[in-house]
Amino acid sequence: MLALSEQPVAIITGASRGIGRATALALARRGARLSLFARSESLLAEAVNQAKQLGASDAVAFVCDLRDESQVESAVASTLRHFGRIDILVNNAGLSLNGEVDGYSLADWSTVIDTNLRGVFLTCRAVLPAMKKQGNGQIINISSGAGRNGIRGMAAYCAAKFGVIGFTEALGLEVRNLNIRVSVVLPGSTATDFSNTARRRTAQVQEAEAGRSIGYAMTPEEVAGAILAVLEQPAQAWMSEVVLRPLNTELLRTIDD
Repeated sequence: MLALSEQPVAIITGASRGIGRATALALARRGARLSLFARSESLLAEAVNQAKQLGASDAVAFVCDLRDESQVESAVASTLRHFGRIDILVNNAGLSLNGEVDGYSLADWSTVIDTNLRGVFLTCRAVLPAMKKQGNGQIINISSGAGRNGIRGMAAYCAAKFGVIGFTEALGLEVRNLNIRVSVVLPGSTATDFSNTARRRTAQVQEAEAGRSIGYAMTPEEVAGAILAVLEQPAQAWMSEVVLRPLNTELLRTIDD
């Protein structure tokens, strides 16, 4: 069992914002060593600086598009060269481009599937040799409530997130006897900027919809707390799936949060 007090090395994808960044900062407070992946160099630099200020033993960043096999393999190899090991992988990066299936472009389908599902496969495949050599490791793949329930206008995203669950279950069975835990977390509504980026909007539409309610939502920090709980499982426990839903109905969020 990995102890967060032992300064584990954690790779977090989509670490520049939202749940990924909140998870990075939560691990930083525990003194973890961090390798942060995302596509935005400037936001990654901010996340690294903040992590170090909060107590990360070390933190590095790699600009990485998870759809690109060579970029993923290069970022993971660089992490290994820098730290000498990989203890944790949190696969958080994701996006959605919404629209009805009739007329949905193949380019948008590929973007959503490749980011949310192909990227999970590529990162898991890249870290497994190191984890097998070490004889331990933990992988947490972030799915979604949309990974269990279809949502109108989000067929590509739902397909990808359903896929993440199936992939996680299969991989978990492959490596459970190697002391590697593979878990999936399914957050419900979370108040990040995902609601504003889930579909392409003109500036006029964004302005018109600003402040519209998206219902009851958790914060990224609350989801990050659940991810840390998964990382702190007892030695003989395998928390293979965690479903998170908002509880306090007073926490009403809007899309401009």
